[in-house]
Amino acid sequence: MGSELSVRLNGIEVGTLSLINGKMEFLYNDDAEFPISLSLPLSKEPYKEKICRAYFGGLLPENPNMRELLAKKYKININNDFKLLEAIGRDCAGAISFYQKSEPELEENFIKIKGRILSDNELKKLIEELPYKPYMGNRISLAGAQEKTAVCVIDGEIAMPEDNIPTTHIIKTALPKYAQSIQNEYICMKLASKMGIDVPNVEIKNVDGLEFLLVERFDRIINQYCDGNVSDIDDYTSDCDSCTNHIQMQCLRMKRILQEDFAQSFGVQSRDKYDVTFKDCLWVLNQTTTPARIKLEFVKRVVFNYLIGNTDAHSKNFSLSFYAPNDIDLTPAYDLLCTSVYDCDQRIAMKIGKAKFYKDVTEKDWELFAQDIDISPKIVKSELEHQRKLIIPALEDILKDYSCEIGNKISEYIQSNL
Repeated sequence: MGSELSVRLNGIEVGTLSLINGKMEFLYNDDAEFPISLSLPLSKEPYKEKICRAYFGGLLPENPNMRELLAKKYKININNDFKLLEAIGRDCAGAISFYQKSEPELEENFIKIKGRILSDNELKKLIEELPYKPYMGNRISLAGAQEKTAVCVIDGEIAMPEDNIPTTHIIKTALPKYAQSIQNEYICMKLASKMGIDVPNVEIKNVDGLEFLLVERFDRIINQYCDGNVSDIDDYTSDCDSCTNHIQMQCLRMKRILQEDFAQSFGVQSRDKYDVTFKDCLWVLNQTTTPARIKLEFVKRVVFNYLIGNTDAHSKNFSLSFYAPNDIDLTPAYDLLCTSVYDCDQRIAMKIGKAKFYKDVTEKDWELFAQDIDISPKIVKSELEHQRKLIIPALEDILKDYSCEIGNKISEYIQSNL
């Protein structure tokens, strides 16, 4: 394995990531038309280690246990982001992938989803061994601190993707120190949806008594079908295998969507994700296609996190999707959890005004928050009042169908926070 990696966007090389004297450098190709990050505008000059570690390192898992296991498996240094990307960077968040320079490029339009359906025993083993065998040996990289893996879903069944086939769903297992964390996240995600916040589809699954959360990837378009007429799929030019039944799930295809989290947008390393403030976020919000609309959506999510007691809404838990050079939007909300019901650090990831804890937030702090993101305080106040009226009835609707101990605790917390 060499000291240069081909950095590809939807299968086509846009630049080269190099390791020079132990330091990463990234240089765009002369014909690159689209920047891969707000922190990496198109340039004829190479980007150096600091910004490379922030963006490219931000594609890798943060969990020390997972990194250590990966380092042992591939016999590399745990802190060598370049070598980790070389080993597992085929299927990252968004549409970026890493290959050897000698490997042929293959432009991705809509990719046929192919994989091997897992039996219940195989699936259970996969989940049970996740803390010891991250990503099941596949070349997948998922950012974040939680232990998780990625799979394909074919005809409603969980499958292992074939080589170089991107995954469509993420499997999350219970957090060891947080009781019913799967149920907690499920309830909070469903509640967000009822409150008008865009979220990916989530399901609680059970295999032989072992529960896990199955989350649809929002950096994939996976609702494209082939009905035997390739012209029905935008930009799809590959052979459709003579398929004539668009209902069959083997006709399901997907496309990867370029995305990045706010930390990557700022050029902030994952370890510094809590240093980003709401005032910093204003710059990112202003880079979107419709900043006024995006700010309203951002306010909605910040207010929701406040009401449910999600203290861990840091800069890697807000992201952008890049659909085109002039089409930048917020991704759906994700990693929504009522952390306030647990015995953990209750400091807010991003201070609201001057308040470091949700219990200390005042009307003045909301005014300062509005000032930080350059929006009218009246809009923030109106959103607070709106969500306060709706959130308990919405939660009660969810708990009618999915009653559990953690759901009751979430309800008690929210009512105390109104």
